[in-house]
Amino acid sequence: MQKQVWTINKLITWAIEFFKRKNISNPRLSAELLLSYVLGFTRMELYLHYNMVPEEKQLKRYRELILKRLENVPIQYLTKEAFFRKLKLFVDERVLIPRPETELLVDEALEKLKILSLKKKIIKILEVGIGSGAVSLSIITEMKKICPEVSVEVMATEISAAAIEVADRNAKQILGEEYPAILKIFNCNILPENNSDHGDEFSSEFDMVIANPPYIKKADFENLPEEVKEHEPREALVAGSAGTEVYSAILERIHDYMNREQSFIIFETDPLVCSDLKKISENRYKNALIEVKNDYNDLARVLIISL
Repeated sequence: MQKQVWTINKLITWAIEFFKRKNISNPRLSAELLLSYVLGFTRMELYLHYNMVPEEKQLKRYRELILKRLENVPIQYLTKEAFFRKLKLFVDERVLIPRPETELLVDEALEKLKILSLKKKIIKILEVGIGSGAVSLSIITEMKKICPEVSVEVMATEISAAAIEVADRNAKQILGEEYPAILKIFNCNILPENNSDHGDEFSSEFDMVIANPPYIKKADFENLPEEVKEHEPREALVAGSAGTEVYSAILERIHDYMNREQSFIIFETDPLVCSDLKKISENRYKNALIEVKNDYNDLARVLIISL
């Protein structure tokens, strides 16, 4: 019997049908991204070389990744990479996978930074919960092009030491020798304590605080997709019974660190908790302008407090 010849085209077709039968989400995307990763190709290059026959070791690796995908392991964890805005990031199970919705958080931050740049040439930003570094690194790299005359200094905190290892790797890769001069990362919850080794580094006021904190209610965790609740870090997803606990803690802790002349607090949020977050924000900052921005699906996604 003649041995089956597995061209790129046949592999993709077979993998798509296989994933469909196993009810794996995004079967075509899964098949293409995993094969792209194995071969070192872009998705476009797969189809430019659709008659190519991969080597046996590449076929073996592709089969291994397909079996892992059947266990609902996210594609990004299998390939160890995620794309966010203009960045390619290293990711693994220590951090959340950056979501397309979070790009709106960066969009809104950049708009407010443009406003700040009209009066300031040095802008100080605090990101609470840096995770993979997607948000801070996007802001730093994009502000260089939007407002090259402005210096952006980011201080980022992260409660997970494991997540900091991922953010550190991405910062070194993307910022090179500028890291850690323009991005400093601290292992703490929201802000270092005043008497800690790093407390004095947070003595100046922030022009912007940005965060995409946990906001899933405990009761809603089991309703998340299998690949999220089984593989992504639970502590980066679940806030508590109300879903607003971490927001409240952040607002309480940063209150005395905001620039009183002009500053912004920008949160990613969720339609299920946004109205409660808005009330909490209004109670904390009674004279502030508070806006809610919807995402591309017309769902509440970003809350902005303008001080």
